[in-house]
Amino acid sequence: MAKDGNLRTRLASSVLGIHDFRWLWAGQAISAVGDQIFPIAVAVRVLQEGGSAGDLGLVLAARSLSFVIFLLVGGIVADRLPRTRVMIGADALRAVGTCALVLTPGDASLGVLAAMTFAIGSGEAFFRPAYGAVVPAVVPESRLTAANAVNSLTFSSATIIGPAIAGVLVATLGWRTAFAVDAVTFVVSLLTLLRIREPVVELAERTSAWREATAGIRAVRDRPWILAVLLYFCIHLMISLAPFIVLRPVIAGDRFGSEALVGAMLSAFGAGAVVGALVASRWRPRRRGAVAMAGLLPSAVVMVALAYSDSLTLIIVAELGAGIGAEIFQLYWVTAVQQGVPRHLLARVISLDWLVSIGLMPLGFALTGPAVNAFGIKAVLVAGAVVTVLGMCLLVVPGVPEFRTPGTSVLPVPDKLQPLETTSLNVESGAIPAALDQRD
Repeated sequence: MAKDGNLRTRLASSVLGIHDFRWLWAGQAISAVGDQIFPIAVAVRVLQEGGSAGDLGLVLAARSLSFVIFLLVGGIVADRLPRTRVMIGADALRAVGTCALVLTPGDASLGVLAAMTFAIGSGEAFFRPAYGAVVPAVVPESRLTAANAVNSLTFSSATIIGPAIAGVLVATLGWRTAFAVDAVTFVVSLLTLLRIREPVVELAERTSAWREATAGIRAVRDRPWILAVLLYFCIHLMISLAPFIVLRPVIAGDRFGSEALVGAMLSAFGAGAVVGALVASRWRPRRRGAVAMAGLLPSAVVMVALAYSDSLTLIIVAELGAGIGAEIFQLYWVTAVQQGVPRHLLARVISLDWLVSIGLMPLGFALTGPAVNAFGIKAVLVAGAVVTVLGMCLLVVPGVPEFRTPGTSVLPVPDKLQPLETTSLNVESGAIPAALDQRD
């Protein structure tokens, strides 16, 4: 009994003792696992039913394209309506779209599959801005850092658990069951959102959308280190990450006998991300930008390993290293942007971060098939590795080595870093950054 009392006391004093945040966290912890199941289920669905790498790329492109199209609209709606209602609507849309994939016959046309993933991607575009705004609405400012730390650990853990569950589901029960489980996670998220009592906030008078957008553009332009990294990632995600996501399951099936083995690769990446988060939360390098950009180099190793290695163990070890490096980049980048941009401009800069960095990713998905047909899988992966390595050239741009505007003071790095979902540059998660699948 004494232990139970101590547990209740610790829970009440922690951020999970806040009623609304506890329900929000519980729903998103489950939904985050479903987000990791979805890309594996899609890959197995397309490839096992006779589709090609090009077909898979087009289906994934439809989802990311809808995210890009509706992201700004989703942000505007989330500022005009109660955020939890927007999130409930987005969860309902995604649950229906995923259920439709469960019921789709195996010989359904590529256009039907693309339409369903397009609908699911639009739900993502409405959910993410609303989610980013509702956390500080239900958590007192004094406990916001703790809430963000809990979310970060939860989403990183989902990148380990989700792919492992997906691999077991598709290998034993098939892709339909995997989609069904993903749909259930959206329903669970929806039900938990109904328990949240979102505070009523009076909307401030706003200027035109055009003026607000141009103010965000100026904020990025005035910080060359941010502009350089965003422009680089626009190319990197198209040439490196998009083909990498498409070709992972193709190689798992062709070389190792089962597309489901991509789950083991993603779980290794997720385990590395947890390690990377622990390292970055304790390490305070003076040139954090240089360390962050170097953190992307292990991803190039994974691409080369996928291109040439017949050792699944080697590839999984490389994925582990890539997860460590990518998470170090992620956390230093998020912290730098939060510290380097005025608070009243931060949301618009983050929006531009999403749009610029993933803007060409749908094109990357769509072109993967033709590129493989023209040059071969190995050449496409090696090209992605080369582009990844070329990111180190950004260190000549003023401010990039330190991830701060030259001449400004270095602000202290918080003991607990902000959550991954605040930026799109979750660069190698195996799902749309940050992931569209990091991922909710």
